[in-house]
Parts: sequence; C-alpha cells; structure tokens
Amino acid sequence: MEPMSLSVPSSSYCVPKRERCSRLPSASASSANGRENRNGSLCSTLEKLCVWEKKLYQEVKDEEKLRALYEKKYNRLKSLDEQGAEPDAIETARSSVRDLRSKITINIKTAKAFSSKIEKIRDEELYPQLVDLIQGLRRMWKAVLECHEKQLSAIRDSRLHLLKARTVSQSAAATLATLELERELTKWYRCFNKWTSSQRSYVEALNGWLRRWFPEVPDEQDAPDGAPPFSPGKLGARPIFVVSNDWFRAIDLVPKSDALKSIDYFYKLVHELRKRQEDEDRQKRKVDHASRDYNKRREALQRELGPGTGTDMVALPENSGDHTVDLHKMRRKLDNEMAKHDEVVRHVHFAASATLPVGFVPALEQIVGFFHGNLQVYARIRTNGAGARGPPTDDVD
Repeated sequence: MEPMSLSVPSSSYCVPKRERCSRLPSASASSANGRENRNGSLCSTLEKLCVWEKKLYQEVKDEEKLRALYEKKYNRLKSLDEQGAEPDAIETARSSVRDLRSKITINIKTAKAFSSKIEKIRDEELYPQLVDLIQGLRRMWKAVLECHEKQLSAIRDSRLHLLKARTVSQSAAATLATLELERELTKWYRCFNKWTSSQRSYVEALNGWLRRWFPEVPDEQDAPDGAPPFSPGKLGARPIFVVSNDWFRAIDLVPKSDALKSIDYFYKLVHELRKRQEDEDRQKRKVDHASRDYNKRREALQRELGPGTGTDMVALPENSGDHTVDLHKMRRKLDNEMAKHDEVVRHVHFAASATLPVGFVPALEQIVGFFHGNLQVYARIRTNGAGARGPPTDDVD
C-alpha cells in the first residue's frame, strides 16, 4: 500500500489556484454584448465556471490534506511493522490507512468529475457565447466605422477655412462654449481609453485563464527568443482555445496610442483657443476701462471750458493747457489698448482656424483608422461561423 500508488497525473484534471476564479473576465464586461444563447448569458456562464472552479479548488485542497495525513499514517504503519508491534496495533493502523486511501480515491474521482464539468461548460456554453460576442463586436466595429467615416466626410466637405471663432466682444458665451468643448474632449479621451482598455483586459484575462490548460507551454514573456508563438491549433486544442488566442493576438495589432495622441492634440488646440479667448476678454476689459476714463475726462473738461467747446480734442481751445496734455495721454492709452485688442482678436481667429482642420480632422482620421484596423483583425479571428450552435468538430491552424 505505497503512498505513491495514489498519485494522479497532473493532466488528468486542471488544478486551480485560489485566485483563478477572480481572474476570469468580469461578468459586467462580458455582459456588454447583451445577447443570450440557448444556455444562458455569457455573464451567467462565467459565474457558473467560477462556482465550479471553487468546488474543484476545495476538492483538491481536501485531497492534499488527506494525502499528507495518509503518508503520516502509512509511515507509522510501516514503523510498527518493522518494530514487530502487537498485531492489534498493526491492524488498527492498517485500517486507518485503508480508510484514508478510500477517501483520497473518492476525492480524486470527484475532482475529475468537477474538471470534466468545467470542460463541458467551457466547450458547450462558453465557446459559442464567445463566438457570438466576437461576431457582435465585428458588427459594432463596422457600425462605428461607418458613422465616423460620415462625420469625417462631412467635415472635409465643409468650408473650414471660412470658419471664425466668436470673440468675447461678439458673445459673452464664447469662452463658456470653448470650455464645454474642452471638457467633452477630456471625457472623450478618458472614455475611449477606458473602453479600449476594458476590452483588452477582458481578452487578456480570458486567454490567460484558458492557457492554464496547457501548463507545459510557457508564457510568451518566459519563452526563449526566436521561439514560435503559442498555437493551440497545432497542439490539437479545442476551438475555444484557437478563438481566444486569435482574439488575444488581434488586440495587439491595432494600437490605440495614435488615436489617443490625436484626441489629446485636439484638446490642446481647444485649450489654447480658450486661453486666447480669455486674453481677449481681459484686453476687452482694459479697452472698456480706458474708454470710460477717456470719455469721463473729456466730458469733465468740456464742462470746465464751457458749453461751446467741441466734443473732440481738436476742437479744444489752445488755452486748455495741462488738461489737453492729460486728455492726449488718455487718448493714446485708449488707442494702444484698442490696438492690443485687435491683435489678440487676430490670435483668437488664428487659433480657431486651426482647431478643426489641424485638430478635429486628424483626430477623426485616426479614430477611423483605428476602427478600420479593428474591423480587419476581428474578421481574421477564426470563429468558423459556429456561433451559438456549439463547437465545430475540428480545427485547422
């Protein structure tokens, strides 16, 4: 009754780690597709797999404890036998060893049954649901691509070079509108980044979980340089492994960095426009202040010199003295502030003219390119058209 006679090959069932269940793709992310097949939703399938893996984990841990106790009892039985102990003591020890052996055998059978159940759910429920999800994502990429292509075409057909920004002089809401656009661009950047990152995280978690069925295959970061990439099809794996691996590789083929950079650059242009508008607002206030001071001083001077005095500086009498000098200084200040305001307005229009053709159009072009690239790589994922009908009978890699 050797202890090692109870060992089970590691490939007979998948031994999970405690954290494995938490590394399954999140239910909330998986349910985004909003579709269900005959076996229920993808969300419920992932939850079901999590429950069964917890059961398998507990069964394996119980078996490990029983095995350790079995080895201890077996060594005691062997020691009693070698020492020539009383037959009753030897028989009691032998009975205890037999009981533990039976329990371990039951544990192993139960673990195998749990592992088979997990594989059945994986192949008959999870696989067709993943195919449905990928096909839904293909339709999504196509829809958003068409939408953004129409937007890009409309922008290109518009007369961008004739567009000018409203200044504060024309509308007090100009800066507020630009600020709102700035906020929306920040939201666009954040949501786009989160949206793409969540998809990547989902695929990484899913593929990492499935690769645990191939413990003999090292992770790619641990593989030697020049080693061929992991190919489940060449290993004769089930279709779900092929689909997951294709999906995992597809997400790296279309980087999001260029699209994010273009959105960020568009944001910076809008931010610069808002700063120019704020400069124009401040300069407009200076013009208004200088104009009020000048008009107030001129009216006061007219009252001092009599009602017959003209309303312009050239109409002031020669004996007005220092009053005329002060008024001339105030007029020069007003003219100077007005010239500065005109210059700031030119900067506002220049910044505004660059916002759409230099910022918005390239951002849309990068977004369109990103969507087009994803549509292409998703089309190459080998779903074999199985959908919710279940896994195909074979796979070609």
